[in-house]
Amino acid sequence: MTSPTSPEPGVLPASAAPLLLVSFGVLSVGFIHALDAPGVRSADLLLLATGFGALLTALLWFFLLALRRGPFWSLAMLVPYVNLLAASSFARRYWNEGARGPAILGLLGITGETIASLRLLVPPLPPLV
Repeated sequence: MTSPTSPEPGVLPASAAPLLLVSFGVLSVGFIHALDAPGVRSADLLLLATGFGALLTALLWFFLLALRRGPFWSLAMLVPYVNLLAASSFARRYWNEGARGPAILGLLGITGETIASLRLLVPPLPPLV
């Protein structure tokens, strides 16, 4: 049982919210600058950049939650490719204890990337008239 003064493992401190918002903004802008090329449509660029930003911000959010759970989870979040598997297991296990937010953010990021990828693969149709 936790005391009223000790933080719960699934709750981030209030100081983490600005960190997550700023990291999403910085990552998204960084990806916009990195992926910008002549001929790329603005909507596709925005979808890809915000999708990557959302995924990495969700991983950061999972990492911060995992630090509060124990060393195994936080170390698993640092290993590339393993971190996505660890994040999905962490989200399933602690869904009702704070992992719902980053899981939904990650799903939205993957959805944005999928839409942008499909739009890039399908050439624009010529006008009918």
